Amino acid sequence: MCQLLGISSNHEVNMDFSFREWRHRGADNPHGYGFASWHGGRLDILKSAASLHEQADGVGEQISTIRSHIFIGHVRLASVGSKDGKNTHPFRAKSGGREFVFAHNGTVSSVKSWPLKSMIPEGQTDSEHAFLWLLEQMAGVAAAQWPRALKKHADKVREHGRFNFLLSDGQTLYAYADNALHYIERKPPYGGELVQLKDDGYSISLQEVKGGDERAVLVATEPLSDEKGWRRLPAGTMLVIRDGAVAAKVG
Repeated sequence: MCQLLGISSNHEVNMDFSFREWRHRGADNPHGYGFASWHGGRLDILKSAASLHEQADGVGEQISTIRSHIFIGHVRLASVGSKDGKNTHPFRAKSGGREFVFAHNGTVSSVKSWPLKSMIPEGQTDSEHAFLWLLEQMAGVAAAQWPRALKKHADKVREHGRFNFLLSDGQTLYAYADNALHYIERKPPYGGELVQLKDDGYSISLQEVKGGDERAVLVATEPLSDEKGWRRLPAGTMLVIRDGAVAAKVG
């Protein structure tokens, strides 16, 4: 199945350590990869309808130059839509003066029959259609009401299949769980113990690479490392993440 990766930090960081593990997730999801990041308020997306596993070295060189407060990553196993760039996650769209990015794991094919008022998908996936449908439902919703309104509409989509997703406007990262989403909060003080990546086997001491006040939340379909802090997000629950911390859990 497709795999999701989300990172939120209170500092601009690179994702080199996470990418070392993430590249292996492309082996079983060979139909595309994508990474979204923000720089000075500008959204950048690096993506291709190719196998991340096969292009890991080249992509890794590009990723190593990127620093951002928020990252969204995806590797695709095609289920709906052709295997081309228009169907590669993450997707982007503007609504209410903001630009959003979305990546999905699961299948909600019947949602493609739901009418859209004004937004037009570029590709054929149920994922992009669900994304645009969500944004249309959220139009005009006050900022304070966003988390509960988004969860309410996400719950409706979830009734039609599996619906794990990450959504961000570059300020807040929303992580909605259906059947497979895990998260971990990393915050000081950091000990000297080694953290080992699950598939890659590479180990590092967070104390050596993290700033004294640096904190982050990582969200992934499956845990990236052997850290004990990884938790499975219950089905139908959404995390609201800002500046490397969980601001709210909407269940």
